[in-house]
Amino acid sequence: MNMRFLILTNKSLLYAFRIVIGCLIVWWSLNAVGDAKKIFAVISVIVVSEPDPDLLRKSAVSRIINTLIGCALGLLSMSVLGINLWSLMIAITISVLISTSFKNYPTSWKLAPATVAILIVPAITEHEPYSLAMQVALVRTGEVLYGSLVAFLLGLFLTFWRKNLINRYLGEEEKKVEEGV
Repeated sequence: MNMRFLILTNKSLLYAFRIVIGCLIVWWSLNAVGDAKKIFAVISVIVVSEPDPDLLRKSAVSRIINTLIGCALGLLSMSVLGINLWSLMIAITISVLISTSFKNYPTSWKLAPATVAILIVPAITEHEPYSLAMQVALVRTGEVLYGSLVAFLLGLFLTFWRKNLINRYLGEEEKKVEEGV
């Protein structure tokens, strides 16, 4: 039986390292400002992180746009329709219609309705008053945006570092070897 379906590469190790570093950054920084949950920031680091810089940019932009769409619709729905099941269903429907209406919409379009659910479902199930539900919704949205930003900036930094610093150093070492130094 061939076990070649699982191959550990430098790229996968670097990718795992990037995600762990991003998770540690959001964990410790949010802990420093008193955020007790941190879950949505950590998830966002994982969802947005990509080994390829172009995919990283697209993933971060898509996550941010879809989060903002879902947040706006969730908050609007709770403020206009109240905190109830129908408010949730209407906001999910509208978020799906909006996020899939873009030409060549990204595969992450599902993040908009997921954000709506993340904001409204706990408010319904925990019977939160309107003001608390809005506050919690904004904190969760902030965590998502913060985690996305950390993943994006960390990815850019590590890509720059790898391309400019490491490749330059390795390039100089290879020249020395070729020159016999």
